Amino acid sequence: MSVFWPQVLQNFPNVGWSQFKQVWVWHFEKGILFTLKEAMFRPGQAALDYINGKRIRYYNVFYLILLLVGLGIFIETVYVDSLHKYHSFIPEDTADKINNPIYEFLGKYVKFFLALAIPVFSFNSFVLFNKKKLFYSEHLIIFGMMYMGIIVFTLVCNLMYFFEFIEPLSFLSGFADAMMPFILSIYMAYGFYGAFGTDYKKWNFALRVALYLTLIIVELKLLGFILKTILLN
Repeated sequence: MSVFWPQVLQNFPNVGWSQFKQVWVWHFEKGILFTLKEAMFRPGQAALDYINGKRIRYYNVFYLILLLVGLGIFIETVYVDSLHKYHSFIPEDTADKINNPIYEFLGKYVKFFLALAIPVFSFNSFVLFNKKKLFYSEHLIIFGMMYMGIIVFTLVCNLMYFFEFIEPLSFLSGFADAMMPFILSIYMAYGFYGAFGTDYKKWNFALRVALYLTLIIVELKLLGFILKTILLN
């Protein structure tokens, strides 16, 4: 443990520290912290506040998403660099993480898939949660607010991957992977309840959330199939 972490910190300049500093140090302001707090603890209500014009304390939702994606790319770069330099104590073949063409393609075109995911997943809620008669653009804001929370949870999970290089704590890396689907499902249900929970009976709302999550799974599976067809054939 005493060897791994100091060497990783020492190698930060080689994996994008200047880009990380440029994005977060120079753009940091109180609005970011407030917006992140709202996105984590009351995403549905915060999105409705934002739609209703209560935006003074909020940072721009979609710009903050881009900043979080930049931070995620930085963490992923450090992690991949660590895979080349340190021994992993989990049974998974780490070479697959480094050389998988799908991951390489997603990493290269992350902004494209980000631009694709938000409109598609927002359209799902536009169809399923329509009792408020919100415009599609307003559903973009609702999902954008929740997407920030999803990215934050994902960043925490990505940080936990580094435990695989520390033998006594390596189990935490697999634990993060196993728990993420449950955490994100509960978070999204909570977010939609804050925005639309009072519009439907509980069983009706639960059904719509289940359909929403099913649609996301189907869309992600379809995307994975398309990528495998294009990249591996």
